Amino acid sequence: MPVFGGTVSRLPGARHLVPRRGASWDGWFAIAIFPPESPLRWAKSHFFSRNRTSGHPFAAVEGLVESELMIAWADDNEVGVLQRKVDNAQLKSSSDPLRVSLPGRFTMEGSRPRYTMFFSLPEEGSKAFFEFETGWPIWWAREGRFLNYVGQHSAVRLDLSRDGREESARGFGVMEHVCGASAPFDFTGRMPFSYHWDVLAFHTPGSPFDSAAGLCIGFRGETLIQMKAACKLPGHREAPMRGLSVRYLEVNSMKADDGTEMTVPASWEGVMRGRRGEFRYVARASTPLAAIIPGGGMLGFEFEGAYHDHYQGTRAWSGTGFSEYGFLPAYAYVPDPK
Repeated sequence: MPVFGGTVSRLPGARHLVPRRGASWDGWFAIAIFPPESPLRWAKSHFFSRNRTSGHPFAAVEGLVESELMIAWADDNEVGVLQRKVDNAQLKSSSDPLRVSLPGRFTMEGSRPRYTMFFSLPEEGSKAFFEFETGWPIWWAREGRFLNYVGQHSAVRLDLSRDGREESARGFGVMEHVCGASAPFDFTGRMPFSYHWDVLAFHTPGSPFDSAAGLCIGFRGETLIQMKAACKLPGHREAPMRGLSVRYLEVNSMKADDGTEMTVPASWEGVMRGRRGEFRYVARASTPLAAIIPGGGMLGFEFEGAYHDHYQGTRAWSGTGFSEYGFLPAYAYVPDPK
């Protein structure tokens, strides 16, 4: 099974957060994951900017093809997703001082370690303001204009307006900028592989950056390639891991908007291995699915896990998380409980 690693050593600068010259598209993403006692489980917003009209963006694996803005959230019982296509012609940016803005829609600004991201959908009466204190980064891809993807694990405060309500919450956050190229054809209809991405937050008192994240590529529900992973376990420094492996324990099914059957993970086991040991956890979905990704969507979850150190024994932790997956077939493999 091919295994790759995560990169955590280089802090992103302002030039890594502004639109990249020559890129076919750019995306700015804000994710918040809240502790179990919070009424909200997770929130995510994004602004996706299509810079060229030719080709099919690699971001289509997340359902992103045209310029759009999204505000989404979930609690234990319901999920809300607001999306709208936007005109990006007035997008402006500067790296000194750092600022990216689309008037009336999106603003990202600040300097390390504090940044803010603002998203607005006035037609829906909704807006989201994320205030990040960044901790450590994960470079998921550093391939220039082909694909460049960095996420900064952070403490976050969210102010959310939705359904006529104003809410504020604090938790763990991820602040991301992604840019890349486009394919000459729509490849999503020919995708034989699925993907699964987990972000785990430990909510350690006094250590807000404790977290883990991993990505894998699957085939018929089984992990084929452990792409990347990295952890900052409680009491440890951030460190790259040798990818994520996911094994689905329970799945449910639902019908997508087009009437096709979809697989919805109910529980799964994840494993991230490093030089000194492995982190193994069991996740259980805690929110409904936001089914906005082809063959998948976004889920909140709770987890219990343990790190098995080859030299210092085993320590157990629990927390909450956020998962995205796509192109998971309706016949996804689930192991026999025997």
